Amino acid sequence: MLNQSNEKDKNNETATQLVAMLHEQMKVNEALTNEVKLLREQLAYLTTKLYGKSKESLPEQLSGQTSLDLFGEPMALASQVEETPIHTTPRKKGIKAKKLANFPTKEVHHKLSEEARICTKCGTPMIEMGTKKVREEIAFHQARLETLHHVQHSYCCKICERMGETSLKKARVPKPLLPNSLASSSIVAETIRLKFKQKVPAYRQIEYWKQAGLDISRENIANWHILVGKEYLALLVERFHQELRNRTVAYADETPYRVLESTKTTTYYWVFSSSLQEEHPVVLYHHSETRGREVPQRFLSAYQGYLHCDGYASYDGLTGILPVRCWAHVRRKFHEALPKEPGEKVHPAAHVLAVFSTCFKKEQDWKSLPPEERLQKREEELHPLMDQLYEYIRTISAVPKSKLDRAIQYMESHRVAMERVFEDGRLELTNNQSERLVKELVMGRKNYLFSASLAGAQTSGHILSVLKTAELNGLDSTAYFRYLFEELPNLPVLTPEKLDAYLPWSETVQTRCKK
Repeated sequence: MLNQSNEKDKNNETATQLVAMLHEQMKVNEALTNEVKLLREQLAYLTTKLYGKSKESLPEQLSGQTSLDLFGEPMALASQVEETPIHTTPRKKGIKAKKLANFPTKEVHHKLSEEARICTKCGTPMIEMGTKKVREEIAFHQARLETLHHVQHSYCCKICERMGETSLKKARVPKPLLPNSLASSSIVAETIRLKFKQKVPAYRQIEYWKQAGLDISRENIANWHILVGKEYLALLVERFHQELRNRTVAYADETPYRVLESTKTTTYYWVFSSSLQEEHPVVLYHHSETRGREVPQRFLSAYQGYLHCDGYASYDGLTGILPVRCWAHVRRKFHEALPKEPGEKVHPAAHVLAVFSTCFKKEQDWKSLPPEERLQKREEELHPLMDQLYEYIRTISAVPKSKLDRAIQYMESHRVAMERVFEDGRLELTNNQSERLVKELVMGRKNYLFSASLAGAQTSGHILSVLKTAELNGLDSTAYFRYLFEELPNLPVLTPEKLDAYLPWSETVQTRCKK
């Protein structure tokens, strides 16, 4: 009996060990399964990033159904395609005439030669019986350059000379934009237009200017920009900076940039702007060698108010500034968490995306409302929807460290900053304004790739700040640059009070440089 008892205990111990080993193996298998899922998810994400569409649209086939019954109300993932009859739109009259109205006209007459006027039947010369306008078109002429000789006239008084006195006067000659340089305000403004509007780098402008008859180098163009940026535009940008500090709603974003002279592999442009819905919007492109918190802390040192931004941690903890996190960035996290292949059940990320689509649609419908009414609409309709959405994401069982898990954590960690849109109707759900302003720089970066010096990078920021601020205030940016380059060199002192007359929204500038 004792032997049987010992053998039974050994069997129980062996069974217990086997069960423990089985549980351990199951944990290993689960970990391996999760790892495979994560690797497949990463592979699908990178494949889509390389070869897929960049548009964050939600395919209807992904969920296996056309609508979601989430939070008690159906929300369509994608609008169904309906066959609609095609209606022809009548052609509007007067469009072509309106386009041609501002150009000088020149008639081009097409006549027969004397030999061709001979009648083929009787051989006598034919006489002209009338004319007919056949068509209208626009002709282009190569840019015309001319040398300006500034000649100063002097005057004297003959009456005073007879009386033994000398009375002389000289005509005023405007000061040059750049001393000891051939560059005029129009030439520098045109090089700025080509580089920062048309995205043509300095080394590719050389051929353009040679065709016009001017032999200049890329160094000439770069030096002109640096000099006017340092002497004139930097002072104007500082006035924009003061204006931004006085606002209470601002936007911010940053993007990498390469500077050959810098010891850092990557430097950064920070884009700060006021709300474009304000009467006098301002935009500032600030170059820095770092991406640390000290940059926005220093740049926005005197600013007090809301700051639209993404989830970058450098925007946290800024004195007197309340971050407003971008809903579009949160939405993008869930879009990245969507599976590549459709499943039998609706994926949790699809539910979240459907809610965000509804929120953005409602916000678009309220866009024209005054801030107070928009805020009331948000509180009545969006706030309950977001509360329910946060309750829903807490019920999602996601694989740890997966795209879905990270999206949930990202949304949870930024809830307070996201819901600041329920405090002020002037705030926006997204930071898309900054994204569009950054794109202006990114498109140029694709062409001119880098700046050779830190001074050049700083100057590019000054030029872009003036250019975009001018455009947002309804100005022709090239005409504005020409006006600044003609006027500012002739001011006795460039004080803030003097510069106020040259801000994009001043009455004189609006009259002279309006589009």
